[in-house]
Amino acid sequence: MSMRGGGWLSVCQEGPRVHMEAERPADGKGLYKVWLRGDQGGRLLLGTMAPEDGLLRLRRTLSVSALERAGCWPQFRAEAPLAFPFTPQHTEKWYCEQHPERLLTDPVLRGQVPGPMLCLREGEGFSLSAPLRADRPFPMPALFCLARPERREGRLYLVWRFGRRGRPIPPGSTGTP
Repeated sequence: MSMRGGGWLSVCQEGPRVHMEAERPADGKGLYKVWLRGDQGGRLLLGTMAPEDGLLRLRRTLSVSALERAGCWPQFRAEAPLAFPFTPQHTEKWYCEQHPERLLTDPVLRGQVPGPMLCLREGEGFSLSAPLRADRPFPMPALFCLARPERREGRLYLVWRFGRRGRPIPPGSTGTP
């Protein structure tokens, strides 16, 4: 299966065991982690891909019961986001923030973070972004009214601005809470 973020994941079940092998081109940008996302909201980190024969690879064997407990069996998708870039992120580019909840001060908002999100550093503040998908719950529903829709690469994203202390900034406002 194709992984979101690039690469492929092959899956082979042998009785109570599931063998998985993830592979993607080695682009020199950094370290990539492989995640499984269950259709019912489950999430499981398979691990970090390592260089091998000019590619990045990860092999794991897990029990069906472990995958079921994680909510990632039998229906799931795979993704391989850039977890640790080798070069510093430029302030004018979106990057994948693995733990956006660490940037936020409000505990309610921290609990609503859907997982890794796109982040853009802007002066003393930052913006977080997530794709808007009809087949998924609305990300960060407490900030529904503060979301700004934005189209990038043909997809609709929601964007929220935050001040340096991790507090939301309403669209059109110039304040920095």
